Amino acid sequence: MNFQFLVVGILSVILGIFLMVKHKFYKYKSSDMLFAAKLKVFSSSAVLALFGLLVLINELKKVIS
Repeated sequence: MNFQFLVVGILSVILGIFLMVKHKFYKYKSSDMLFAAKLKVFSSSAVLALFGLLVLINELKKVIS
């Protein structure tokens, strides 16, 4: 188990969830420019959280097996 990857995974999940909560794109109309900007940040933070989850799952699989 690599502790650096574990720390990166935990930080990625925390930061991704924090950014998803902060940038709620669905409060704006789709014709508003803030909708596009918030959607871009929201989707990239969702990818960051998914990356962190995948790293955590991979590291926990190494511990179990």
